[in-house]
Parts: sequence; structure tokens; C-alpha cells
Amino acid sequence: MMDILTHKQFCLEKYKGSSVLSLINRKLLIHKQLERPPRSYVVYSDLHGSYDKFVYWLKNGFGYFKLCIQEILGDSYSEEICQSYEKLLLLVNRTRFDSIKKSIDVEEQQNPLKNQFLERVPKKFIAALGELEKHGLSRKRILKDILEILRGVTRGDERRIIKIVPPSFLENILKLYAPTDDPSYEAVVGAVVEKESIFSIVTSMLVKLILSNTFDKHINLGDTFDRGEEADKLMGLYRGYFNNDDSPIPLHYIWGNHDILWMGAGIGNPILCMTALRISMRYNNVDFLARYGFNLEPLRAFARKSYKKTPIGKYVKAKNFTKWSKEDAIKMTKALLVLESKLTLTWLKDAMDEVGDETVGRIDYRRDFERQKELMSFLPVEGLGDDEKEWEEFVKKNPLYLDPYFPTVDSKKPGLLTEEEKAIVDDLVKQFTTLPKLQGDIKWLFEYGEAYRVVDHTLYFHAAIPSTKDMELAETKGLKGRKLFDFIQRDLKRIGEFHREGKTITRREKMLLWYLWCGRDSAFFCKDKMATLERAIFEKDIASRGTLTTWKENPNPFYKNIRNDDFLNKVLKEFHADKICMGHTPVKNMQQAILSHKHGAFIVDGGASEAYGD
Repeated sequence: MMDILTHKQFCLEKYKGSSVLSLINRKLLIHKQLERPPRSYVVYSDLHGSYDKFVYWLKNGFGYFKLCIQEILGDSYSEEICQSYEKLLLLVNRTRFDSIKKSIDVEEQQNPLKNQFLERVPKKFIAALGELEKHGLSRKRILKDILEILRGVTRGDERRIIKIVPPSFLENILKLYAPTDDPSYEAVVGAVVEKESIFSIVTSMLVKLILSNTFDKHINLGDTFDRGEEADKLMGLYRGYFNNDDSPIPLHYIWGNHDILWMGAGIGNPILCMTALRISMRYNNVDFLARYGFNLEPLRAFARKSYKKTPIGKYVKAKNFTKWSKEDAIKMTKALLVLESKLTLTWLKDAMDEVGDETVGRIDYRRDFERQKELMSFLPVEGLGDDEKEWEEFVKKNPLYLDPYFPTVDSKKPGLLTEEEKAIVDDLVKQFTTLPKLQGDIKWLFEYGEAYRVVDHTLYFHAAIPSTKDMELAETKGLKGRKLFDFIQRDLKRIGEFHREGKTITRREKMLLWYLWCGRDSAFFCKDKMATLERAIFEKDIASRGTLTTWKENPNPFYKNIRNDDFLNKVLKEFHADKICMGHTPVKNMQQAILSHKHGAFIVDGGASEAYGD
């Protein structure tokens, strides 16, 4: 059992190996930063495989370049000249991201930004400099304006330049960055502007420094996977573009529930392996599975053998199918759903048997097990064959059902896998836990992800903070509020470390990921159930008459409380924050996005995936 550390104990443990001088230096740097202007962050959430859209946002600076230039140069120039400066930034930035996108698309290992300062200056950039000169600006004025923009975005912090400028250029760049009355400064400026070739090279380099420092941090509120086709490319972008020596742009990644799903699958939870694949099949997101190296032909053969006729339930959501026919996709999705349902029943039973005496960190699975056991009792319908007419007759007499045919489910032992099913499950779990590219991404999520983050007094999290109807923080796993989030984070970090080191991950640990994915009190889900099976096999209106069969997923009171200023105040005090920013819940307009004007609380999930209808 893992000890629950206080924040003070956690910090003492984190910095126990640091020298006194390094801690003093860290403290002085923090005070230095506090004296500077406010930092700029870009926050986004729930990209769900929308790689092209995200790259488009990055290429255009999230629309911030115009605001930045207007703030720094707006008092000195007309809008037309400011637009010309914005064009300089856009030209270089779009070229950079075209290179990044190309390298990710062809799966190059080398970071295209590694030699960005040594690249040839594009002709379009030189032409854009010429446009500024046509506005009557001298090269010297243009150079000093670009330097002014650079000082503005770096907030006068030369360390942010030192980190990325090649050593051979560093002395002169720093000389330009910090203007003085010394004759040597004007001499450097004069040398730069004298020749067009040198002028274009230096200004191009300065613009790249501006682009690398426009945002102090990127904050991603999670859910990269599912509902979109290019989650693997998004992961490649995170790993290649952020938090490395060639591009030291910090990215804070907050885990979302769909990230938790794939992390659990990646460490070998068979329920989550089936779930992750089922969702991909449901939305026809199969190309990225191929890029990861999945071989689903054995699954397809098994599904075709199990279901000669096309199942009649609600199994897929996609309208167009590429790799396989719609009929095969439905059969494979149904096969995965049955496997998922069986494994959920057996693993919940085993997890109940493993529960010890500890209270902190304990999850009681009894309610989940009883619900799953009752649901599974609906599946085995005696006497039905693989005949559409028989199904139709049965459904007419039993209108609760959309699909009554489950030939692989044993009425006496509904959780029992057939020998063929065991082989399929073992094969898919092995693929999840051994495919190199996927494992690299899963290990990155464990290492860099967080349950929450407070940055400059703003609390960032993905989905929910479990609470009660009377607007108090609810206790889960014997903990609540910040202590609950800290416990979850340290538990997941420990599991991730074990996984990286090749150590055995216990069933309890694998089931923790299942609970965080779909548990009623999970901070990543927070609904009374996930009605996956119900929505696939039951008719919606008739199913709504029963609490077991209903499609409805009742949300935790948090989702109502979050729009109450009194509750928000409790949350802010609990996390020592002044503002709140969350994702998870798609919003279509500013009115929906703003939770509270008073407390500066808002949602940033704009539904980037096409599956949301965007």
C-alpha cells in the first residue's frame, strides 16, 4: 500500500537530492519571473485524432500573432504595416510546420527543427521584407522592430534565447537582443543591414526565435485518442515538437479518459484492449491501427465465423468504411463488444476477490459486478439461430431488443470465453503490449501526463472533481479533492514506471485504469454507468423504462455544481487556485464555455473531431 504524502513531504522527496545553491537559484529565478509581464499560454482539449486541424491551428499561431504584433507595434504603425509583420511570422511558421508534418507523415526519426537556423531563407520571406521596405521602413527600422517583438514575447528573458540558438550565432544574437549605447551595438546593427543576404538571414533567425517563444506553455487537457484517425500522428507531434532540446516549448499534458483507456490497454488490461479496438472500429478509425502495426485479420476471420449474417444492433457510427466492408466492421465491432462484456464480468469478479483490508485506495467493485452480471443475463437467448427472420420474429415479440443473437455466450457461464475467444484475446493483448510505436506513445503518456496542473493560479483538469448534491467534495477511494488527484497521479506514475522497467503490473493496478476509464466516481468519467452494451442491443425508448437497461448515463452532481459560484469557490480553495479551466464536455459557443465570470472558470473543448459534427 502506498503512503499518502502531504504536499510538503512530496516536495521534500522531489528535491532531496538538490544542492542548497541550486534551490536558492531556483527561488531567485521564480522571483525574477514574477516581476515580468504575464506569460502567454495556449490551451486546448479533446483533439481526438484531429491531427490536420491541430497542425492548421499551430501553423497560424492560434490567431495570436496578430494580437501580439498589435500589442507591441500597434501604437507606432498602421494596421497595414502590422499585417506585413504578421505575414513574416506566418510565412516562417507555416514553412516550419509543413516540414514537421512531412516528417511525421513519413515517420522520420530526425526532428526537422534540429537545423532550423541553418536552413536557406525562402524567397517568399525575402519578398515580404521587401514589402515592409516599400512602406518606407528602412532595414535598420525593420530589424529593430523585429527585435522589439522578440523582447516582448520573451519578456526580456535572454535564457529563452540561449537555450536554442546555435553557439556560433549566440554572441551576436545576444548583442542585438540587449541594446546599449555602446558603439559596438550600432556596428553589429550596421553590419546586419548593409547587405540584403545577411539582413534576410538574421531577420529570419530572429523570427524563428519569436515563433519558438510566442507561447510560454502549451496546456493540453487530454483525450488525444478515439473518434479520429490520426491519434498516432498527434502523439508524434507531441513527442517531436515539445519538451526537447531542439524545440524547448513546454507542454503540460493532462490525462483525459480516452488517454486512460489506451494507457490501460497498453499495460495489458484485456477489457480495455477490446474497448479501445471496438471504439476504433465503431468510428472506422482503422488506418492509424495499421500504422501502429495491428493485425486484425484473425479477429475478422473469427467475427465472420461467429456471425454469418450481419448483426442488427447499433454497433457502428461511421457512415463510410475504407479498409473493410460495413458488414465486416459490424461483425468485428460486435465480436469485440461481446469479448469486452465477458472480460468485464470475470475481471470484476476477480478484482472483488483481491480486495484487502485497506481503506485508502480501495475500490469496491461489487455494484459494478452485480450490474454487469444482470446485463449479461439478457444476452443468451435460447433457440435462436443465425437467421434474420428468426431475429425479426423474436424482436417483434420482445421489443426491448435490437439484437437478440449471441451464440458465443453461455447462459450458465456468461463470462466464460470459448477457446477461439481466448486465442483472439491473447493475440490482441500481446499486440497492445508489444507493438514498438504504440508502446513508445503509451510510455510517453505515463511519463509526461498528469491528473491536473495548477499554472499561475489557474487549475487545469480534464473532466470532473467528484462532488455531492449538497455541493461538497465527494470521497472516492477514501480521499477527496486535491488529495484524491495527487493519489491518482502518483499511482499512475508508479504503474508507468513499472511498465517502463518491465516489471509485473498486478491485476489491481490494471483494474485501476478500468475504473478511471468508466467508474462512477472516477475523476475522468463521473457518471453512474457507461451504457455501451445497453445502447448496442436495447431499443432506446423501451430500455428507458428500467434503470438497468436504460441508455441514460446520469452524471455526477459535479457537472451541475461547476456552474455554481459557491461550489467553484470551494474547489479553488481546495487546489489553491484563482481560476479554473477544464475540457471533456463539448461546447458550441461562448455562453456554454463560460462557467463563471466571477471566478474565471471555463471549458475549452470545442469538439475538434468530425465525430462531434464539427
